[in-house]
Amino acid sequence: MTVVFKYILPPFAGAAIGWLTNYVAIKLLFRPHHPVRFMGFTFQGLIPKRRREIARSIATTIEKELLSSKDLAAALDGIDLKEEVERTVEEVIDHRFRSEKVKKIPLIGLVSDNLLYHVKYLVSKEILLQIDRRKQDMGRKFAEKLNVKDILASRIDRLDVKRFEGLLTEFISRELRHIEWLGGIMGFLIGLAQTGIFYFFG
Repeated sequence: MTVVFKYILPPFAGAAIGWLTNYVAIKLLFRPHHPVRFMGFTFQGLIPKRRREIARSIATTIEKELLSSKDLAAALDGIDLKEEVERTVEEVIDHRFRSEKVKKIPLIGLVSDNLLYHVKYLVSKEILLQIDRRKQDMGRKFAEKLNVKDILASRIDRLDVKRFEGLLTEFISRELRHIEWLGGIMGFLIGLAQTGIFYFFG
């Protein structure tokens, strides 16, 4: 029994302690969700405590590295509206000119399909021309009005604490498990080293 305690138990005890220590440390990043007072001290998980700062940091990183207001404005500038404008103009003109009330108006009822086609073409062309002229200015105003960082930070900060924890752990759950098992492995190796010391020097 002494041999078991002296040579076999330390590696497994070290593995259990190492794993448990990392597991608890990871949990304490998020727990407790809300401040808890105990013996004059206030305890709260690091991430819930600094949630606003973390939300701002995440939003800043996303805007800087992934998606900014200028990127959205550039995407808006690159949208081809020709087909959409032509279809909308055609629907509106057909609806207006072919309604029963309009057909009863003298001359309007005699408008030919060929003339309607030219009206649609001219209206669509003028609308597209005006859009093209103002697109750059629209993109600039869009970029100025839309602050991706503030929107993201506000949305993240408004998340429920448990939902916020779930989103974070969802992305790094595998890495967190690796950290837990790494603690176990490190504890096992330290225990093994302790066993070696007992064996050679004990």
